Amino acid sequence: MIIGVLAIQGDVEEHEEAIKKAGYEAKKVKRVEDLEGIDALIIPGGESTAIGKLMKKYGLLEKIKNSNLPILGTCAGMVLLSKGTGINQILLELMDITVKRNAYGRQVDSFEKEIEFKDLGKVYGVFIRAPVVDKILSDDVEVIARDGDKIVGVKQGKYMALSFHPELSEDGYKVYKYFVENCVKK
Repeated sequence: MIIGVLAIQGDVEEHEEAIKKAGYEAKKVKRVEDLEGIDALIIPGGESTAIGKLMKKYGLLEKIKNSNLPILGTCAGMVLLSKGTGINQILLELMDITVKRNAYGRQVDSFEKEIEFKDLGKVYGVFIRAPVVDKILSDDVEVIARDGDKIVGVKQGKYMALSFHPELSEDGYKVYKYFVENCVKK
């Protein structure tokens, strides 16, 4: 199985390492033609406004939106998968959620902690200017991770979105296995 990592911005190498640790092959996706031959796509963190603009500029936005690929979005990737953020920005709008950007505060407010993750128990989460799910717009959306009363992980069909960075934790590879088992292979 080949999992592509959108290589415009963010922790591309860290995602590739976590994918390999989970037992899959990783491939950088920088251009439309790089989407060929992948079984799923990861949209990493970074700055969601910049990533959205660059995806549009490179022709990736519509291609990804219409690709039918299973997608895991982390941090900014969650924002890009959402239907809205309360500000005007380019989004894929593939999941029936709205998000609050930078819900935990600024960069200096970043933190790490264990969170409850469906079927995995406790998973270590790294939160860096992280968003949270503000509203769930459909019964098709399933909450899979929480930080107290905050929704930090959701799944809808072949799409999964996380507020945190699984690629930055030792046990994060389990999240990639969960994504493959619950979104890619379904």
